[in-house]
Amino acid sequence: MEYKCILIVIVYLPVLITGQYTIRGVPESYAVLGENYTLQCTVTDSPSLVDFRRNNIVLCSIFSGVCQSTTPIDNRYKCECINNNNKQLYLNISNINIQDDTTWSCRGNSGGQGSTNVSVYYGPENIRFNPTSDNIDVIEGKSQNVNCLADCKPDCNITWSKDSSTTILNNPLSLSTRDQTGSYNCTVRHTVLNKQLIKQLNVQIYYGPDELTTSINITEDGPDRLTFSPDVSSINITEGSPRINGDSEDEVMNRLGEEVTLSIDVIAYPKPSFKWIQESTGQELTPDTTQQVATNNYISSLTFTIQQSSFDNYIVTVNNGIGCDKSYTIKIIDGDPGTKTISCEQSVYQEGLGAGIGIGISVVIVFLVLLTIFIYRKYHPANKKLPEESYATFSNRNPEDRTYEDLNTRPEVNDNNQHNSEDAKEYENIRRN
Repeated sequence: MEYKCILIVIVYLPVLITGQYTIRGVPESYAVLGENYTLQCTVTDSPSLVDFRRNNIVLCSIFSGVCQSTTPIDNRYKCECINNNNKQLYLNISNINIQDDTTWSCRGNSGGQGSTNVSVYYGPENIRFNPTSDNIDVIEGKSQNVNCLADCKPDCNITWSKDSSTTILNNPLSLSTRDQTGSYNCTVRHTVLNKQLIKQLNVQIYYGPDELTTSINITEDGPDRLTFSPDVSSINITEGSPRINGDSEDEVMNRLGEEVTLSIDVIAYPKPSFKWIQESTGQELTPDTTQQVATNNYISSLTFTIQQSSFDNYIVTVNNGIGCDKSYTIKIIDGDPGTKTISCEQSVYQEGLGAGIGIGISVVIVFLVLLTIFIYRKYHPANKKLPEESYATFSNRNPEDRTYEDLNTRPEVNDNNQHNSEDAKEYENIRRN
């Protein structure tokens, strides 16, 4: 009987178990630019060496068995054990910068690793404007947006305010009208870090004359001096037009041979130019003065002696190089200085008023006449019966021939007294004797 022997060989192979690695930032999940920050790594296995890496680049290593670190490649980084516990390691980063805003990891030579992303918060800083200037010029009517920009992470809250006002304006700042001229503050606030920064912007809105016409009339026998400050109610000053100061007359009288001064008061920026022209001849006249009386306020004056040919329209055109020209017409009219000119509407009104008064007086007169006739007819009726013997007949008799009946001239009296005739006759006989 043959026996076979089987040899069984058992081989023991070591099994490598990778531990769990956890890395996190302390105390916050974000770092602040320029400050210190710490990363903490916790391991569950027992590696002999642990690396702290930024984007897989080793910055600091530690022999975890003895808790001793190697020389780091940058003095900003330092790694050690926490209380000599080789299961808890840390990396301290001094003066953290923008490059540190990335992925960090801790990795053991046994193959285990953990990773995290570090966010570096900063700002506000480097406030700037777009357009890039601390002073900006804008033409009125042409909208201009100004953006306030700043370096922040995360994004900061950006607002505007004007001339120290508490009113908050949105970003970007929208500019288009002259009342927006002034100083603006851009306030940038970091809501997480509770920091803010302010920068000032100076804004000048340029506005110039637009095309516009009005008229002033100067007449003979008028005042010796005329000042024209065109604030005419019929003028429609649109966006971009200069503001006009004072009052104006659309018709002014002056005497032949007298000196007269025409002037126009305009608010504009930058300094405007003035051109005076006599309308009928097209002749350009040179003003005596163009005076700046205040900021953005200019007056141009034209002085001359009134001649017969001077009774005309005079056009003054204002231009400051921005927008359209703006024109005003001043008319000279021959007239008595003591006579106040009135408009056509006033003349028609006065004529109508006079006619109405005349008609009213006529109606009153007719009424009074009719009232008089009515009263007269009431107390003196035309159909009243005359006595049978009128006063004329009575008065023509010889006084010695008049009887007692003659004393009662009315017929009704005689009729009523016929029964007394005998007494009357007796009275007559006594009188004759």
